Amino acid sequence: MPKTLICILDGNMPPNDPFPDLVIGYPKLAAKIGILPEAGIYRRFSALGAQNLLYYQAELTYLERKLKEQQLRDNHEKQGHGPDYGVDWYWLERSPEEGDARQLGLVLRIRNLLKEYNQALVDQSTILNYPNPSKWDLHHLQDYLQTPEMGPLALNGEDATIWGSVLDRKSHKADLVTLRPRAKKDAFSEWAANNTIFKLWFMKPSGVHGTVGYEDTTIYRTTYWITSVLASLMPIASILVLYCVDSMPARLWVIAIFNVLVSMCLMALANARRAEVFAITAAFAAVQVVFVSADNTTATY
Repeated sequence: MPKTLICILDGNMPPNDPFPDLVIGYPKLAAKIGILPEAGIYRRFSALGAQNLLYYQAELTYLERKLKEQQLRDNHEKQGHGPDYGVDWYWLERSPEEGDARQLGLVLRIRNLLKEYNQALVDQSTILNYPNPSKWDLHHLQDYLQTPEMGPLALNGEDATIWGSVLDRKSHKADLVTLRPRAKKDAFSEWAANNTIFKLWFMKPSGVHGTVGYEDTTIYRTTYWITSVLASLMPIASILVLYCVDSMPARLWVIAIFNVLVSMCLMALANARRAEVFAITAAFAAVQVVFVSADNTTATY
């Protein structure tokens, strides 16, 4: 998994400009995306892509009808090789030499247009599968576009509002995509990476990125250890509580509560699927029931 940087832009910690020799605007923004690919956020232009396919489809439908009509006319020709066009490519290819290039012209036009249409379908299908950018990367890009290094008006064309702004985070276009999404993790790791405040005052801005930052793998490694410790303590904690409780109804409530906690932890900390949640929760409950049964048997003796 490639390491990616989580940068912090803070008004109290002015970042160094890593691109002092570049012109403000597209050149500097492109350089930023070059060193932080996750900031490469663009519009997919979904409506325009669909409109383009509809135009291709309409034109091909029209040409399809024209070709059928021309084929029927040529097939009923009494002179020339018109009837041969549908059964022998040789005569269709030589038809311009006889002064009749109408059917061949339609065939070649449809061939080229169909190639463009098929490629457009593939491109549109690929683009529609591009993931949406993470909230963190989008907010970081919004912040960067309004840093002193980018000036008060980094972009002032019609595309200036594509990513939204610091004043209105949700004013961005709805069809944004990222070419390099961050690795999908469990909900806890995602929350920690996006919301944990690691504004370490003793850290200096990176000479490459120009901002204080930390790699997301650092966060994921930390959450991994937290999850591992919690997974180890959960069974021990349940057994300890069951050992301290004598009442059977109370023990059943303890089992129920710990099962709910385990299922919630699996969904939030381990990104477990539903089937896995059911299986692990059932196994965990079975362990607790075995302990309760064994403890009751021992108490009887």
